[in-house]
Amino acid sequence: MSKSEHHTFPKGASRPAQPTPRLAGAVLCLSAIALCSKVFGWGEKFVIAHFFGTSGAADVFFASTTIILSVVYLVKELVYPCLLPVLSQCLQQTGSEFFALFRMVFVVVALLMAGVAALLVVFAEQVTSLCMPGFSGEKYDLTVSLLRTLGPVVPLLGLTMVSATALNARRHFVRAAWPEALLKCLSVLALVALAPLLGIRAYPVGLMLGAASCLTLQLYYLPESRQFLQRFRRSERLAESRRKVLLLMSPLLLGILFSHISGLIDNLLASRLPDGQLSFLGYGKKLLDAILLIGPVALVTVMFSQLSHLASTGDREGFKDLMARAFRFTIYLSLPATCLLLLVSQTLVWLLLQRGAFTEISTSGTASALSIYLLGLITFSLEPLLVHGFFSLSNTKTPVKLGILGVILDIILALLLIGRFEYLGIAAALLISKTLKVLSLAYLLDRRLDGALRLGLGPFLLKQAVIGTGVCVAVLLALKVNHAPTFLATLGHDLVLPSLSALIAFLLCSYLTRSDELKLVTSLVKRITPVSNVLAGISTQKTALLRLCRWS
Repeated sequence: MSKSEHHTFPKGASRPAQPTPRLAGAVLCLSAIALCSKVFGWGEKFVIAHFFGTSGAADVFFASTTIILSVVYLVKELVYPCLLPVLSQCLQQTGSEFFALFRMVFVVVALLMAGVAALLVVFAEQVTSLCMPGFSGEKYDLTVSLLRTLGPVVPLLGLTMVSATALNARRHFVRAAWPEALLKCLSVLALVALAPLLGIRAYPVGLMLGAASCLTLQLYYLPESRQFLQRFRRSERLAESRRKVLLLMSPLLLGILFSHISGLIDNLLASRLPDGQLSFLGYGKKLLDAILLIGPVALVTVMFSQLSHLASTGDREGFKDLMARAFRFTIYLSLPATCLLLLVSQTLVWLLLQRGAFTEISTSGTASALSIYLLGLITFSLEPLLVHGFFSLSNTKTPVKLGILGVILDIILALLLIGRFEYLGIAAALLISKTLKVLSLAYLLDRRLDGALRLGLGPFLLKQAVIGTGVCVAVLLALKVNHAPTFLATLGHDLVLPSLSALIAFLLCSYLTRSDELKLVTSLVKRITPVSNVLAGISTQKTALLRLCRWS
């Protein structure tokens, strides 16, 4: 790996005098908004499960939305890590360069997404035949129809990713996030109202309404958007910023394309399986995504901005310390969550989804897929943190290379396992490939940070083993309590009681093992700014970021 691939910290660089936002407060707000967003998102899945279960129509829904969201997330995963660090640097220079760069990317993405939407509408049949070769008859026709109605939504969704990136670069995390929750809310409300009349074709109506509202609000929060048509002088700094974005983007494009090819191939393979198995994977992934969005994704959203800021100002020690603490904190929270969720996965799916057309067979299949994915909860939680750690150092090549190798391995394993294990083989292939990728990323980033991730890792993992064992024992004991076979009794005894037992065991074992992470949580809870102050942008005391960096 060449030195040119890495960001270098300037010698003698000092910390900025300007106070940074309260990191813990921002993560708390984002987690709350993410929770609301997922509540609405799962409201959408409840409606789908109630009306369509794991039937052919549900398979069509997951297949079509995978294609559409692959295009949208391609924009997010390409623009966000390449544009945000450069926008952060522009803010340290002049505001006009910030908005000129944002406007340029916004226009380019708008034109590209409009072209993609036109292709989806015109060539919907060819896309369906290529991506879902196992679909035929009514399932094929319904997929073609849904793709054509979803096509016009693609430009709006793609542009929300660009505007959210600009807001995050300004550290307006809440303003970037809550319109996305509104998008989910409007989408589910439209689906509830129109699904009895239009069936699965009601989904694009709500998505269009939600995407338009989200984009409008995000642009409103960007003050420069009011001069969107204003002419800016071309400057050497702006040209240099554009070159930086393209330099970061060029190696990243191939890796992102490969990552989305992996998901499409999973659906391609699942389309040849019996009806419902593609839906089992779809529901299982959505549940996993909900868990990740509430915690790790909110943390990484804030961390990427802070790490990019530390890298751009040359604070090497602050970068290393923050990265190491975020790495361990992610494992600290993910391990007990894995133990709890694995033991209650069947009950969780039953309580959330089993009603209407979603039968016991649907519950069993979805819970099995979810259990495979939950085995990799730590892996899926660490992956975005490690990847964005490299991105903060302006190194996009390393994650891309490992990502491509991971996708190739995923496809090979899926082809080998699907014959014997069907849809569970597809889930297991993803788990294995992602785990190997994360281990490689952690090893390489640790070398880049002079062993910061590895320092004291042995005692930390021993403490985690004790905490995980304590949580498992507490949950198993709670599940042995007898109860009546009613919905409320099952909710209380099979979900609430095990969750409370897991929380008590987690805190008790953390205290007995003298976990530094528990001390950090306690400190942040005691000193955290009220949510109203965070929303108002008030930051007058010592910041949570400095507490994270200097905690001992």
